[in-house]
Amino acid sequence: MSQYAAYFVSEWEWYQTHRERFDASLAAVEGRGVSDVLDIGCGAGQEMLPFVQRLGAHGVGIDVSQEAVEIARKQFSNAGYDGQVEFHCAPAESLQFADSTFDVVMCRLALPYTQNEKALSEMGRVLRPGGVIILKIHHWRYYWRRFWLALRDREIRKAGAIARAILSGIVYHITRRQPSRGQMPREVFQTRWLLNRILPGLGLEIRGELQNSDSNRRTPVFLIEKVTPESVRANRFESGRTRAAKF
Repeated sequence: MSQYAAYFVSEWEWYQTHRERFDASLAAVEGRGVSDVLDIGCGAGQEMLPFVQRLGAHGVGIDVSQEAVEIARKQFSNAGYDGQVEFHCAPAESLQFADSTFDVVMCRLALPYTQNEKALSEMGRVLRPGGVIILKIHHWRYYWRRFWLALRDREIRKAGAIARAILSGIVYHITRRQPSRGQMPREVFQTRWLLNRILPGLGLEIRGELQNSDSNRRTPVFLIEKVTPESVRANRFESGRTRAAKF
Protein backbone atom coordinates (compact mmCIF):
# COMPACT_ATOMS: atom_id res chain seq x y z
CA MET A 1 0.00 0.00 0.00
CA SER A 2 1.35 3.43 -0.96
CA GLN A 3 1.84 6.15 1.64
CA TYR A 4 -1.01 8.08 -0.01
CA ALA A 5 -3.37 5.10 0.27
CA ALA A 6 -2.31 4.44 3.86
CA TYR A 7 -3.24 8.01 4.75
CA PHE A 8 -6.77 7.64 3.36
CA VAL A 9 -7.31 4.32 5.14
CA SER A 10 -6.05 5.81 8.42
CA GLU A 11 -8.54 8.68 8.04
CA TRP A 12 -11.36 6.16 7.55
CA GLU A 13 -10.29 4.18 10.64
CA TRP A 14 -9.91 7.32 12.76
CA TYR A 15 -13.42 8.40 11.82
CA GLN A 16 -14.83 5.11 13.11
CA THR A 17 -13.49 5.65 16.61
CA HIS A 18 -13.92 9.43 16.95
CA ARG A 19 -17.62 10.24 16.67
CA GLU A 20 -17.48 14.02 17.01
CA ARG A 21 -17.66 14.76 13.29
CA PHE A 22 -20.18 11.97 12.73
CA ASP A 23 -22.58 13.40 15.32
CA ALA A 24 -21.97 17.02 14.28
CA SER A 25 -22.88 16.22 10.66
CA LEU A 26 -26.16 14.62 11.73
CA ALA A 27 -26.96 17.53 14.05
CA ALA A 28 -26.37 19.97 11.18
CA VAL A 29 -29.16 18.41 9.10
CA GLU A 30 -31.61 17.69 11.92
CA GLY A 31 -35.14 18.35 10.76
CA ARG A 32 -34.14 18.32 7.08
CA GLY A 33 -34.92 15.60 4.57
CA VAL A 34 -31.71 14.04 3.28
CA SER A 35 -31.82 11.49 0.47
CA ASP A 36 -28.82 12.43 -1.71
CA VAL A 37 -25.38 13.52 -0.53
CA LEU A 38 -22.28 14.66 -2.45
CA ASP A 39 -18.76 14.67 -0.99
CA ILE A 40 -16.25 16.79 -2.93
CA GLY A 41 -12.62 15.84 -2.41
CA CYS A 42 -13.93 12.73 -0.72
CA GLY A 43 -10.71 10.84 -0.02
CA ALA A 44 -11.88 7.53 1.48
CA GLY A 45 -15.42 8.91 1.71
CA GLN A 46 -15.86 8.55 5.46
CA GLU A 47 -17.65 11.91 5.78
CA MET A 48 -20.67 10.36 4.05
CA LEU A 49 -21.04 7.64 6.66
CA PRO A 50 -23.49 9.53 8.95
CA PHE A 51 -25.90 10.07 6.08
CA VAL A 52 -25.49 6.62 4.53
CA GLN A 53 -25.58 4.65 7.78
CA ARG A 54 -28.10 6.61 9.84
CA LEU A 55 -30.33 8.27 7.24
CA GLY A 56 -30.18 5.71 4.43
CA ALA A 57 -29.11 8.39 1.94
CA HIS A 58 -27.52 7.73 -1.42
CA GLY A 59 -23.93 9.00 -1.43
CA VAL A 60 -21.75 10.22 -4.26
CA GLY A 61 -18.06 10.97 -3.77
CA ILE A 62 -15.71 12.71 -6.17
CA ASP A 63 -11.96 13.24 -5.97
CA VAL A 64 -9.29 14.26 -8.45
CA SER A 65 -7.23 11.27 -7.31
CA GLN A 66 -8.14 7.97 -8.97
CA GLU A 67 -6.33 6.19 -6.15
CA ALA A 68 -8.60 7.84 -3.58
CA VAL A 69 -11.68 6.84 -5.60
CA GLU A 70 -10.58 3.18 -5.68
CA ILE A 71 -9.86 3.19 -1.94
CA ALA A 72 -13.27 4.73 -1.19
CA ARG A 73 -15.05 2.12 -3.28
CA LYS A 74 -13.21 -0.65 -1.47
CA GLN A 75 -13.90 0.78 2.00
CA PHE A 76 -17.63 1.10 1.38
CA SER A 77 -17.82 -2.28 -0.32
CA ASN A 78 -16.16 -3.89 2.71
CA ALA A 79 -18.66 -2.09 4.94
CA GLY A 80 -21.60 -3.51 2.94
CA TYR A 81 -22.76 -0.34 1.16
CA ASP A 82 -22.01 -1.28 -2.45
CA GLY A 83 -25.35 -0.26 -3.93
CA GLN A 84 -25.77 2.85 -1.81
CA VAL A 85 -22.71 4.85 -2.84
CA GLU A 86 -20.80 5.68 -6.00
CA PHE A 87 -17.48 7.35 -6.66
CA HIS A 88 -16.03 9.26 -9.60
CA CYS A 89 -12.72 10.87 -10.46
CA ALA A 90 -13.69 14.46 -11.24
CA PRO A 91 -12.82 18.10 -10.41
CA ALA A 92 -14.91 20.32 -8.14
CA GLU A 93 -15.08 23.01 -10.81
CA SER A 94 -17.05 20.86 -13.27
CA LEU A 95 -19.63 18.66 -11.56
CA GLN A 96 -21.37 16.29 -13.95
CA PHE A 97 -24.70 16.37 -12.16
CA ALA A 98 -28.01 18.04 -12.94
CA ASP A 99 -29.13 21.17 -11.13
CA SER A 100 -30.70 20.63 -7.69
CA THR A 101 -29.57 17.01 -7.33
CA PHE A 102 -28.34 16.88 -3.72
CA ASP A 103 -29.69 17.72 -0.27
CA VAL A 104 -26.21 17.95 1.26
CA VAL A 105 -22.88 18.85 -0.33
CA MET A 106 -19.72 18.38 1.70
CA CYS A 107 -16.35 19.89 0.93
CA ARG A 108 -13.81 19.53 3.69
CA LEU A 109 -10.47 21.18 2.91
CA ALA A 110 -10.63 20.66 -0.86
CA LEU A 111 -11.60 24.27 -1.60
CA PRO A 112 -8.12 25.83 -1.13
CA TYR A 113 -6.80 23.76 -4.05
CA THR A 114 -9.59 24.61 -6.50
CA GLN A 115 -10.72 27.60 -8.52
CA ASN A 116 -12.67 28.78 -5.51
CA GLU A 117 -15.53 30.75 -7.00
CA LYS A 118 -16.13 28.25 -9.79
CA ALA A 119 -16.17 25.36 -7.31
CA LEU A 120 -18.56 27.21 -4.97
CA SER A 121 -20.81 28.06 -7.91
CA GLU A 122 -20.98 24.39 -8.87
CA MET A 123 -21.77 23.37 -5.30
CA GLY A 124 -24.66 25.82 -5.24
CA ARG A 125 -25.91 24.70 -8.64
CA VAL A 126 -26.21 21.01 -7.75
CA LEU A 127 -27.71 21.72 -4.30
CA ARG A 128 -31.47 21.62 -3.88
CA PRO A 129 -33.22 24.74 -2.54
CA GLY A 130 -33.13 24.55 1.25
CA GLY A 131 -30.21 22.13 1.10
CA VAL A 132 -26.91 22.71 2.91
CA ILE A 133 -23.20 22.75 2.22
CA ILE A 134 -20.80 21.62 4.93
CA LEU A 135 -17.65 23.55 4.07
CA LYS A 136 -14.32 23.39 5.89
CA ILE A 137 -11.73 25.99 4.93
CA HIS A 138 -8.11 26.87 5.56
CA HIS A 139 -8.07 30.27 7.27
CA TRP A 140 -4.99 32.49 7.02
CA ARG A 141 -4.20 31.54 10.65
CA TYR A 142 -3.69 27.94 9.49
CA TYR A 143 -1.00 28.95 7.01
CA TRP A 144 0.59 31.47 9.36
CA ARG A 145 1.12 28.81 12.01
CA ARG A 146 2.52 26.33 9.45
CA PHE A 147 4.85 29.00 8.10
CA TRP A 148 6.45 29.68 11.48
CA LEU A 149 6.68 25.97 12.28
CA ALA A 150 8.48 25.39 8.99
CA LEU A 151 10.92 28.22 9.77
CA ARG A 152 11.48 26.83 13.24
CA ASP A 153 12.35 23.45 11.75
CA ARG A 154 14.51 25.10 9.07
CA GLU A 155 12.36 23.70 6.27
CA ILE A 156 13.01 26.67 4.01
CA ARG A 157 11.46 25.28 0.82
CA LYS A 158 8.31 24.33 2.72
CA ALA A 159 8.15 27.78 4.31
CA GLY A 160 8.48 29.33 0.86
CA ALA A 161 5.57 27.28 -0.50
CA ILE A 162 3.39 28.27 2.45
CA ALA A 163 4.36 31.93 2.01
CA ARG A 164 3.21 31.74 -1.61
CA ALA A 165 -0.18 30.40 -0.47
CA ILE A 166 -0.48 33.31 2.00
CA LEU A 167 0.47 35.86 -0.66
CA SER A 168 -1.96 34.32 -3.17
CA GLY A 169 -4.71 34.48 -0.55
CA ILE A 170 -4.02 38.15 0.11
CA VAL A 171 -4.17 38.93 -3.61
CA TYR A 172 -7.42 36.96 -3.87
CA HIS A 173 -9.02 38.83 -0.98
CA ILE A 174 -8.04 42.23 -2.40
CA THR A 175 -8.86 41.64 -6.07
CA ARG A 176 -11.34 38.72 -6.02
CA ARG A 177 -9.06 37.15 -8.65
CA GLN A 178 -7.37 33.93 -7.65
CA PRO A 179 -3.76 33.75 -8.87
CA SER A 180 -2.89 30.84 -11.14
CA ARG A 181 0.13 28.90 -12.27
CA GLY A 182 -0.51 28.16 -15.92
CA GLN A 183 -3.89 26.42 -16.04
CA MET A 184 -3.82 25.51 -12.34
CA PRO A 185 -5.17 27.78 -9.57
CA ARG A 186 -2.76 28.64 -6.80
CA GLU A 187 -3.56 27.47 -3.30
CA VAL A 188 -5.24 30.22 -1.27
CA PHE A 189 -6.71 30.74 2.17
CA GLN A 190 -10.35 31.65 2.72
CA THR A 191 -12.13 33.69 5.39
CA ARG A 192 -15.71 34.18 6.44
CA TRP A 193 -15.36 37.81 5.33
CA LEU A 194 -14.67 36.74 1.74
CA LEU A 195 -17.27 33.96 1.73
CA ASN A 196 -19.89 36.50 2.82
CA ARG A 197 -19.09 38.47 -0.33
CA ILE A 198 -19.11 35.51 -2.72
CA LEU A 199 -21.98 33.35 -1.49
CA PRO A 200 -24.99 35.72 -1.75
CA GLY A 201 -24.45 36.03 -5.49
CA LEU A 202 -24.75 32.25 -5.70
CA GLY A 203 -27.96 32.08 -3.67
CA LEU A 204 -26.09 30.80 -0.61
CA GLU A 205 -25.87 32.04 2.98
CA ILE A 206 -23.75 31.03 5.96
CA ARG A 207 -26.02 29.82 8.76
CA GLY A 208 -23.28 29.23 11.31
CA GLU A 209 -20.44 26.90 12.25
CA LEU A 210 -20.79 23.21 13.06
CA GLN A 211 -20.80 22.67 16.80
CA ASN A 212 -18.94 19.89 18.62
CA SER A 213 -16.98 19.07 15.49
CA ASP A 214 -13.45 19.93 14.34
CA SER A 215 -14.34 23.57 13.62
CA ASN A 216 -11.70 25.95 14.98
CA ARG A 217 -10.10 29.33 14.30
CA ARG A 218 -7.58 27.88 11.84
CA THR A 219 -9.90 25.54 9.94
CA PRO A 220 -13.54 26.53 10.57
CA VAL A 221 -16.45 24.41 9.34
CA PHE A 222 -19.40 26.40 8.00
CA LEU A 223 -22.99 25.37 7.48
CA ILE A 224 -24.20 27.09 4.32
CA GLU A 225 -27.80 27.01 3.06
CA LYS A 226 -29.18 27.43 -0.43
CA VAL A 227 -31.78 30.05 0.31
CA THR A 228 -35.37 30.04 -0.84
CA PRO A 229 -37.70 33.07 -0.96
CA GLU A 230 -39.45 31.67 2.12
CA SER A 231 -36.23 31.40 4.13
CA VAL A 232 -35.18 34.92 3.11
CA ARG A 233 -38.49 36.32 4.36
CA ALA A 234 -38.22 34.32 7.59
CA ASN A 235 -34.69 35.61 8.22
CA ARG A 236 -35.75 39.21 7.62
CA PHE A 237 -38.64 38.73 10.04
CA GLU A 238 -36.35 37.30 12.72
CA SER A 239 -33.80 40.08 12.15
CA GLY A 240 -36.58 42.65 12.52
CA ARG A 241 -37.71 41.07 15.78
CA THR A 242 -34.14 41.09 17.09
CA ARG A 243 -33.64 44.76 16.21
CA ALA A 244 -36.99 45.65 17.80
CA ALA A 245 -36.07 43.77 20.96
CA LYS A 246 -32.91 45.89 21.34
CA PHE A 247 -35.06 49.01 21.65
